[in-house]
Amino acid sequence: MAIALDASFVARAFSGNRKQTIEILKAAIKHKGYALVDIFQPCVTFNKVNTRNWFKEHTYYLEDDHDPSDRNLAFRRATETEEYPLGIFYTNPNKRTFEENLNVYYEDKTPLFQRKVNIQKIKALMETKR
Repeated sequence: MAIALDASFVARAFSGNRKQTIEILKAAIKHKGYALVDIFQPCVTFNKVNTRNWFKEHTYYLEDDHDPSDRNLAFRRATETEEYPLGIFYTNPNKRTFEENLNVYYEDKTPLFQRKVNIQKIKALMETKR
C-alpha cells in the first residue's frame, strides 16, 4: 500500500537476518522523507506456523540489480506471495517532503518548535476566523 500511495522509501526485512535488517534500517533513517520498513518477526508464543525457520524458507532478498527507482516493478515485487522478497523495494529521493510542501517553510527554514511565538499575530489570525 505504501508504494501505491507513493511513499518515498519502502522496504521489508526479516528480524532473523540481523545484518541485512540493520543495513535496511540505516538506509531508511538516512532517507530524507517518509520511510516505511515492514519487518517480519515471528511470534514465538502464539504463532507455531510462521516460525523463524518458516520465514527463512519462504523469503529471499531482492537481487543486486533490482532497480528501486522503478515504482511499477517495486509494486509487483512487493506483492509476490509464492516467496516473500526482502530488501529495499522503492526509493524516490527527489520527492518533496511534507515540510517542503508547506508554505510556512518557504521564507523561514527554522522548525516551527524553535520559532518565537508572536502572540499578536496569532490573535489577529484568530480574529479573522470569527
